[in-house]
Amino acid sequence: MKYLKWLNLIPLIMFFIVDKLRGTLISRYLLIIIVVLGVINMLIAKGMKEYCISSLMLVVSTAAGMILYTYYYYYFVSAGPETPIFGAAIMMVYGFIALAVAAVGTVVVVIKVRKACSHGKED
Repeated sequence: MKYLKWLNLIPLIMFFIVDKLRGTLISRYLLIIIVVLGVINMLIAKGMKEYCISSLMLVVSTAAGMILYTYYYYYFVSAGPETPIFGAAIMMVYGFIALAVAAVGTVVVVIKVRKACSHGKED
């Protein structure tokens, strides 16, 4: 359980893997992975501080993974002028999904912590 939050670094490399396997970046599997990681963060968080750190790791690794993939694609695959614009648009989609999952998770963790405090089980 201690190292489970390091799963949030998967988005750093998942764009490369999915592109090599499927040949496309717009894939429901990437969105499912981000949502599942967000749900895992909600379930394993013992407090709000731990959840915020895990969610921030997920959002930053998603954005950084997409930026790294865009640089890779631009310099090694296709140096077309539309590549950075397309990469930024895709990054915004995945970033908004990660932020939405983090926002919903924040509400869930707050409710979970308040229930625990009302039953006498404080952190």
